[in-house]
Amino acid sequence: MNPDRVTHGWSGNVKTFLNTPTSVIEAQLESHNFGLFNTGTAGSQIEAWLEEIEVLRTALRDLAVVRPDSIAWSVILEYELPLEGGRRPDVIILGPKVVTVLEFKQDPGLQRSQIDQVNAYARDLSEYHSKTHGLKVVPVLIPTKLRSVELIKDGVQILSPDRISIYLNTLEEMPAIDLQDWLTGDYAPLPTLIAAAKMIFNNEKLPAIRRAQSLGVQKAVDALRVIAQSARDEGKRSLAFVSGVPGAGKTLVGLQYVYAESGYDSQAIFLSGNGPLVEVLRDALKSKAFVSDLHAFIKSYGTTSKIPKQNIIVFDEAQRAWDSDHMMNKKMISESEPELLVRIAEKIPDWSTLVGLIGHGQEINTGEEAGVPGWYSALNSSTSDITWSIYMPPRYSHEFPNLKVEEIPELDLTKTLRSRQAEDLHDWVQELLVGNLGAAARIADKIKYQNFPIFVTRDLALAKEYVSNMYKGQEEKRYGLLASSKDKFLPSVGILNGFQDTKLTKYSRWYNNPLGEKGSCCNLVDVVTEFGCQGLELDMALVAWGNDLLWDGKEWNMRKMRSRFPQKDPHQLRVNSYRVLLTRSRDGLVIYIPGEVTFDQTEHALLAAGAQILVDDLDFAISS
Repeated sequence: MNPDRVTHGWSGNVKTFLNTPTSVIEAQLESHNFGLFNTGTAGSQIEAWLEEIEVLRTALRDLAVVRPDSIAWSVILEYELPLEGGRRPDVIILGPKVVTVLEFKQDPGLQRSQIDQVNAYARDLSEYHSKTHGLKVVPVLIPTKLRSVELIKDGVQILSPDRISIYLNTLEEMPAIDLQDWLTGDYAPLPTLIAAAKMIFNNEKLPAIRRAQSLGVQKAVDALRVIAQSARDEGKRSLAFVSGVPGAGKTLVGLQYVYAESGYDSQAIFLSGNGPLVEVLRDALKSKAFVSDLHAFIKSYGTTSKIPKQNIIVFDEAQRAWDSDHMMNKKMISESEPELLVRIAEKIPDWSTLVGLIGHGQEINTGEEAGVPGWYSALNSSTSDITWSIYMPPRYSHEFPNLKVEEIPELDLTKTLRSRQAEDLHDWVQELLVGNLGAAARIADKIKYQNFPIFVTRDLALAKEYVSNMYKGQEEKRYGLLASSKDKFLPSVGILNGFQDTKLTKYSRWYNNPLGEKGSCCNLVDVVTEFGCQGLELDMALVAWGNDLLWDGKEWNMRKMRSRFPQKDPHQLRVNSYRVLLTRSRDGLVIYIPGEVTFDQTEHALLAAGAQILVDDLDFAISS
């Protein structure tokens, strides 16, 4: 973004706002809108601005009479959240150590999505705006057609126009936040994996995100670089593992590490057996050199005498590597993927470093159940006289008995990076899927307080409407429909999750295309299963619960199903599939439960675990 470009439509203190003609403010808003979208402003938007300015002018004029100090407060209209694809709160008021975010709605009735939208604005300003850290941020929803309304719903102050000045008058008297100082603050949201990969590939500096720094992403990269340098200097073979919960930044660590090491005389490669991830990243980067398909790499170098040119090989989702039985069934090869990768690394001249990225509970397919012990077996089965240096988080060292292992805590990423508000989502999903509904409910209360909504509904149309309304006008946001591949009921309600329906999905379109373009996830038509969303993320997932895993009142039961190949624990694979589906979101989660009676107890379980019923008509809020 051009640092000299103004990132808001209009700003000034209250006194200036009251004295500036509406036509002047309107002109500046239109100019900013044109600069942002390179198109003229719709008449409906101009009408909304004019109403908003008049409502705000009346409220601030009334306030100035009883609070003379308020004329020094600041008003910012249409503040553009940088790197957020045009997200703009209507009004920000910088008062006495309080940032008040106002969102005006002209609709005659209130919607659930409106409350969550303004909550998200306040949440993200608090989390990502450097000059807002430590300040109180208050989300305010202004339904302009209502009168005599003043209440709080889920942390949002709902005020009719006649109550704005009354509310603002309750703020404590102290010096106001300095406008120019606040406007110079950095706004650094964590980019999505796709956006981050683009920035790394284009040699752009990633945002200096407090959260990524504090949770050790860079420390993990630095630790891996030390390991690679040691292998390079001493001419040895190194195997390292990086572990983490969903969304903790494992793939980001791998991509940063590969890019950083590619500048040496050696080269590095990022491998993934996750076809959708490879397709999406290649499309986003417009390059096939940065990310490669694991299976193609193994075919090229593991079953031939060919030697790769890379000294550093990073393998995503290392715990999902295929065991020898599955390799025989699928490829007629008698060795496991870990064995083949170890052999490949051993024949690279001079030195090599193999890095496995490990997700917790992410094994979802036949042949992936060997997990981390599969790598121990690969080292033990080696017929060479090569001694490997092994590095890993303390939690996995017991998986390598009789081998010398160096424990490195920095290689364990224990908290999700998707957002501060989503950091407990993994724990909630874990307790839900093991059947500890009471424990899950306690975590859900914390998540709700952090403004990360988890909703349940039996109405698919309502679910789609809510998600769409949440991101209306936000072209960079991605939301989509997810469902289990093993469900057999959802097609009857129009959710086509079967193999024949999903095999032709273009994942590059699904994740990268905006609303309205062919194949975009935002159209909420095409469905992606656990195999298509693992390792990737959405701003909000709409998860359709299937009949392959249902609550019977005491525990989760898996629908009996056939498998072409042997499975050690089919039930755990189903549970892990739902773990993947339920942990894709950055902003919130909506779960659709079909209306059939078969699903009633599953809905009860989710509600007992703390999920809320999605109600988009908020007439109840006005009367509560």
